[in-house]
Amino acid sequence: MRLKYLYFILIAFLLVSCNPENETSDFEKFTGRWTLHLVEVQSDSAANWEPRQDDYKNRKGFIIYDGKGGMGVHHVTEDYENYKFEGKGGLDSLTLTDLRHLADNFVYFGNYNVIDSLHIIAHHIESSNFQNMWGTVAKRKYVFSGDTLILSPVTDRYPKGRYKWIRLYDSE
Repeated sequence: MRLKYLYFILIAFLLVSCNPENETSDFEKFTGRWTLHLVEVQSDSAANWEPRQDDYKNRKGFIIYDGKGGMGVHHVTEDYENYKFEGKGGLDSLTLTDLRHLADNFVYFGNYNVIDSLHIIAHHIESSNFQNMWGTVAKRKYVFSGDTLILSPVTDRYPKGRYKWIRLYDSE
């Protein structure tokens, strides 16, 4: 009779422990501000990750997750803020060089959700400085390593890229 109760307790414990509500989510780990540390590229599956050397070399910027499902990302080229515009008036006076400089500014905002089982965060883009991105979903594989968040666009093509973000601890 005791063995019967032991089996019952064991089965009940297993059913409760397998409840999806007991599973932990990475959603909260994203909450806060992160600063862009490094953009890397991998040319093929056998290659090492290397810092990008093109327009993405030494990029800087931020990504923020509000903990409620809203996010935004903004990054620019090195020394972006030190550029001196050639045009001296309004938008109509911008030169081709000015416009190229502005094109190095990358930003989008939207909602996000985390797919824990696949280690994917999906950014549902609601607005961007590139209108062709509006209404799209940018899926990123993610890895947390201490205070570093590594985001890699989900793709089966090479070269592949990844972005390393460092958590910022803002004072309250």
